[in-house]
Amino acid sequence: MLTITKLAAQDTLQWAALPELPGGKGWAGMYAGVSGGALICMGGANFPGQMPWQGGKKVWYDDIYVLEPGKSWAKAEQKLPHPAAYGVSVTCGNKIILAGGSNEKEHLNTVTAYEWNGKKLEQTSYPSLPQPLANMAGAVLDDAMVVAGGSNSAAGGAIKKCYVLDLRRPQQGWAEITPWPGPERIFPVCAVYKDAMYMFSGETTRLNSKGEKFRHILQDGYTLRLHRTANGWAPEWKKIPVPMPRGASAAGGTVPVLQDGRFLFWGGVDAVTARYKDPATHPGIVRNILYYAPETETWELAGYEAAFPSRVTLPVVYWQGRWIYISGEIKPGVRTPAVIGVK
Repeated sequence: MLTITKLAAQDTLQWAALPELPGGKGWAGMYAGVSGGALICMGGANFPGQMPWQGGKKVWYDDIYVLEPGKSWAKAEQKLPHPAAYGVSVTCGNKIILAGGSNEKEHLNTVTAYEWNGKKLEQTSYPSLPQPLANMAGAVLDDAMVVAGGSNSAAGGAIKKCYVLDLRRPQQGWAEITPWPGPERIFPVCAVYKDAMYMFSGETTRLNSKGEKFRHILQDGYTLRLHRTANGWAPEWKKIPVPMPRGASAAGGTVPVLQDGRFLFWGGVDAVTARYKDPATHPGIVRNILYYAPETETWELAGYEAAFPSRVTLPVVYWQGRWIYISGEIKPGVRTPAVIGVK
């Protein structure tokens, strides 16, 4: 079921601009999380010179930025082991766990955790992913890290794989579980609510009637519940009965869960946006607000737009009582350094 509201929905959200990331351009595909009370952002990619349609070259980064409450962004002395972006990052306890991603040379299978002690980042290595992965979704569910979808190379298409790492016993490595009962995908988005992970949207490639490839934006959703057994994991997938009113591919690594239990969808690529072929005249990312109520399995389209430009390919982190949207891409090739909080 879909409903449309205006003032009531608008009044429930409080938006705030946080200090912008240094550098002026911003990054897409950063990793981010919370440790030691600080918001920490890592890696990412942008076009420091010309735009891609002008022949500009994408550059990946290994820099790390730290924002402590009441302070400005500070660049950490430490760097990532290699430039990287477009992987999964989750916060578990006091650790920020980074999995996979890509850089100019390759897709990555490395998994690393970071902890901020107030002065520097302490690093811990975790078992590598079973294969290189980027552009996937991920979350922590019942002390297990889950990654779903993605691609295993720059030239490869979307895959239909799901892996789980038991964070109680990480030395056992990643286990492959039965994937969701739907199409393969890159750039899905996910949320955790009560005892389930929710996965929505993403995209894959299809052929039209002329045999030409096009971006197929997905509007389906699934829940995953994990059951521990003596032999490993018993996944329980269920398809959400009502499809999304619009797609939200790459709409942030994590879907915020508001205090009233609704999921907030802001940004992402829908089917209309995906049809634009000319980046120079692209209108930008869809700005309307979409809610999902898991208890009633209903969708709500707010009749207004956020005051800030929406974006894609970015981390979304819960910090200081707000959901924080960090940098990202507001048009093809165009990043923003803006950091936006909402509650």
